[in-house]
Amino acid sequence: MELKLGKTAQCRFGENVRLSKGLIIHCGGELTIGDNTFLNPGTMILCSTHVAIGPNCAISWLVQITDSDIHGITGRPRSLPIKIGAHVWIGAHAKILKGVTIGDGAVIGAGAVVTKDVPARTVAAGNPARVVAEDISWEF
Repeated sequence: MELKLGKTAQCRFGENVRLSKGLIIHCGGELTIGDNTFLNPGTMILCSTHVAIGPNCAISWLVQITDSDIHGITGRPRSLPIKIGAHVWIGAHAKILKGVTIGDGAVIGAGAVVTKDVPARTVAAGNPARVVAEDISWEF
C-alpha cells in the first residue's frame, strides 16, 4: 500500500477496514473510511478536499476515487467533496469523480464513470454512469 499524506491531511479509518496490497492513497484533505469496508488492489484514492466512504462498502480492483481535477479550469471548482454511503459496492475499473454522492446500498457497475449523484439502492453503469436498475439490494 502507498500512503502519501499532505501537511493538512486528516485520515480516519473505522474498525476492521481492509486495505489491500497495491492500494494507493494520496491525501491532502480529509479522508474517512467506515467500519468493515474493504478496498482491493490497484484502487487509487486522491483526496485533496474531502472523501468519505461509508461502512460495509466493497471497493473492487483498480477503482479510482478523486475529488479533484488536479489542474484547474478557469471559472470551475478544482475540487468538490465525494460522499459514498453505507453498503455501497463499486465494481472493477470504475471511476468516481469530484462532487459525487452515492446513496446507501447502491451498486456501481464495472468500468462506470460516475460524474453525477447516484440514488440509494440503485445500480449505475456506463460512461457516463446512469441508473439502470432501482430498488435493489446486494450481499457480500
